[in-house]
Amino acid sequence: MRTNFFATRDVCMELLPLIKPHGRVVNVSSMVSVSALARCSQDLQRKFRSDTITEEELVKLMTKFVEDTKNGVHEKEGWPNTAYGVSKIGVTVLSRIQARMLNEERKADQILLNACCPGWVRTDMAGPNATKSPDEGAETPVYLALLAPGADGPHGQFVSEKKVQKW
Repeated sequence: MRTNFFATRDVCMELLPLIKPHGRVVNVSSMVSVSALARCSQDLQRKFRSDTITEEELVKLMTKFVEDTKNGVHEKEGWPNTAYGVSKIGVTVLSRIQARMLNEERKADQILLNACCPGWVRTDMAGPNATKSPDEGAETPVYLALLAPGADGPHGQFVSEKKVQKW
């Protein structure tokens, strides 16, 4: 949670104001966020899918997950049993919030910000049986980073295999 969600948020807080017009921001999430979201309570799903959730509300939810887990009540409170999955829910929702903020505060700059899933990539974490090479895993993030200057989307989306996924 500290690395995947809170560190991503901290870096974005510092760097987003420095992004130049037509810039591209790609936050790396995971398809595990989708499966973890499906295992959340209906109330949590509604909150995480909300088009009006604020960053402050999201931080409170992520903090609540950590506390509920420490107290051994996370499943009773409607959370799935995956810290990694919840951290990646946080990254995806944070990306949606940040894109909405950019629309409100810097629309004319045409900055596009998305979350993506690189896929199951052969890394130290995923191991040698993962289906994608690192080069193949880089395809979607690089695609999003190199969207043409005049492109108007995707923006504020969760993207996998270069396609917008339903959140």
